[in-house]
Amino acid sequence: MRLNFSDDMKEILEEFLIEADEILSGLDQDLIELEENPEDKDLLNKIFRGMHTLKGGAGFLGLTSVVEIAHKIEDIFNKLRNDELKLTSEMMDIIFEGVDKLKESIQMIKESEEIPDEEDIKGLLEKLESILSGGEILEAEVVNNGNLNEEESDLQFLEGVDEDIKNLIRQYPGKDLGEILEELILLPPDERPSIEVIEKLEKIISEGKDVKDLIKQKKEEPEQQPEVEGSKPVVKEDKPRANKKNELIKRKKTEKKEEVIRVDVERVEVLMNLVGELVLDRNRIVKLASGLETSCESTETIEELLDSITGMSRTVSDLQDAVMKLRMQPVKKVFSKFPRIVRDLAKKLNKKVNLVLEGEDTEIDRSILDKLEDPLIHLVRNAIDHGIESPEERIKAGKPEIGTVKLSAYQEGDRIIIAIEDDGKGIDVEKVKKKAVEKGLITPEQAENISDKEAFELLFMPGFSTAEQVSDVSGRGVGMDVVASTIHSLRGTIEVESELGEGTKFIMKLPLTVAIIRTLMVGANSRIFAIPLYSVVEIVRYEPDKVKNIGQFKSFMLRDEVYLLFSLNELFDMTDKKEKQFIVIVRVGEKNIAISVEELFGEEEIVIKPLGKLLENVQGIAGATITGDGKVVLIVDTNSLINDKKSQLVGVL
Repeated sequence: MRLNFSDDMKEILEEFLIEADEILSGLDQDLIELEENPEDKDLLNKIFRGMHTLKGGAGFLGLTSVVEIAHKIEDIFNKLRNDELKLTSEMMDIIFEGVDKLKESIQMIKESEEIPDEEDIKGLLEKLESILSGGEILEAEVVNNGNLNEEESDLQFLEGVDEDIKNLIRQYPGKDLGEILEELILLPPDERPSIEVIEKLEKIISEGKDVKDLIKQKKEEPEQQPEVEGSKPVVKEDKPRANKKNELIKRKKTEKKEEVIRVDVERVEVLMNLVGELVLDRNRIVKLASGLETSCESTETIEELLDSITGMSRTVSDLQDAVMKLRMQPVKKVFSKFPRIVRDLAKKLNKKVNLVLEGEDTEIDRSILDKLEDPLIHLVRNAIDHGIESPEERIKAGKPEIGTVKLSAYQEGDRIIIAIEDDGKGIDVEKVKKKAVEKGLITPEQAENISDKEAFELLFMPGFSTAEQVSDVSGRGVGMDVVASTIHSLRGTIEVESELGEGTKFIMKLPLTVAIIRTLMVGANSRIFAIPLYSVVEIVRYEPDKVKNIGQFKSFMLRDEVYLLFSLNELFDMTDKKEKQFIVIVRVGEKNIAISVEELFGEEEIVIKPLGKLLENVQGIAGATITGDGKVVLIVDTNSLINDKKSQLVGVL
């Protein structure tokens, strides 16, 4: 169904879509937690409020299909929190179907300003209605249509509850005072109670009181006859307990809430670019000042200038850090999607899987986080499909029948480590080698010589798969190479640890940000190149007597370790013009490789600039930057630089 909005309403629609995304993004994880702890009232109330907010916003905008679905789910959770329904796995399947349809509807609105027709959601609404019409609901409806329920009966005798408030509670059975206030605010002005009644309600809420707390307090009091003073009944209260309860509620109410504002991502990107230019200007000024200091006699003016430049440099660094934090987002944004993925896939494969999430608050650059979702999904699906055994197999192997998949994230220096670990059957190294030989990826001789870690790297080669049968879950020979390519494009690395029968662990190491990085400036063929510092392991002097030939390759001996040796000129197909002076040991996948260079210029913090569409796929180049003296410098991507040599390198060392 096509939607038509005025310009004013479109602004409201945009606000609604942002709020809807926030509500729905964390809903899958909340529902999974609820399925494990169906008695968790806080979770039930949280989900109920989310659906209520979604329904109210959609109703204001006339999004009928969204309203109908959200309303049904809201009713289900209202009954669940009032213990009128008991949550089951089958019921949760239908709720998930409803949540998926809500997500689909929101996406349709974003893309084409359309929502599903009533016919499209008819079957879903019938399923949701079947939940509402089952169990003890009929009995509850009879009670509500006739006599007062237990809660209403208690209200008649609670001292201090205003009659207007009692009437509101009767009109909105099962809702707490905060929810009633929300309902009243959503009503048209002419249908709302008087302002005095709303003020009474707000006053009670501000005091931290709730009707259910008062009822519970009354029920817990020992039975006693009311004492009479004049004509008014007075019920004795347990003052210390009441005060303690109210004090606890007030403390929660007065906790400081985090204040946030929504900023368009494009504005943050513009700000980031401006700060990047400022960093480049800072670098140039610092370099000019350094030259001025060495070439001129020291004067008071020059000293003041240098002090000012030092202060400005410090301020620019602080500004850079502050802007970088604007781009940072917790990995929870992606992690929150996995409880649902694991639940659905485990049911499909008849496996029992427990998902453990750690380090959800770890922050990483938004541009990296957005690209991580697909690789993580593929690795988690692989862990469940190929790694975790069936319950019967696990019991035979002496393991718990419920398998565990752990998704974790933590910061290590200027890198973010994300790991996917399972306690399944592990990777059979011999099977990997055999498959690689069959597919012509390596020779039988190479297969005999490679280590386990090198064998694991074969998993990331295009077309490799150890699956005996192709399924719609995994095993089509595509995916793992794409995972590695994506991680490498983010200037990260991926490693594999596995033990047969014990489990497998994939470890991804990623930069905190892709915008500004520290690099090592080196020279080759009268040109300057920047090597990202996070990939640099060590720098040593070039010593010709330690260079040996191994077949068609060269090697470099360092402290009894043998490293494959390439010159930077060789990797970029340039001719050697000067003698090599230094060797930079860099980390490439599971290996450390030596790269010889002619000159070494030291470290420098740089701003990465893209090369544009014409040059974006140049092998071995991650981008460019402008140095302090105004030169354009290419940034080396060591992973892709030797990518075409990987099959030749297997088993060399």
